[in-house]
Amino acid sequence: MLRVGGYAAHMPYLLVLVAALASGVAVAAYTLRHDPVAVAPPRTWSPPAVDPAPESLAQGRPSELPSTPTAQTRVTGIVGLLIAVLAGAGIIAGGFYLLWEALSRALGGT
Repeated sequence: MLRVGGYAAHMPYLLVLVAALASGVAVAAYTLRHDPVAVAPPRTWSPPAVDPAPESLAQGRPSELPSTPTAQTRVTGIVGLLIAVLAGAGIIAGGFYLLWEALSRALGGT
């Protein structure tokens, strides 16, 4: 499939780089073209946020969590985030592999 020393050996890396660049440009263009302010009339907006009481700020903690984080909840969160990132990376890599294989076969490769 890939020739050693030829341009085809670097093609998958170039394909990933071009896809990442294209998606970044697309997101940037979409973000810049759309108005960040809500389209709904102002009377339907939620009321503005209220600042916490000054005495809670003086204690150094502006808000309370529903429960104190424990080692178990922190490890669970880290493992969940790690699984989500690895699964996403695997899906993206698998998709690019399938795309590369399809293009190779369509263009006469083995």
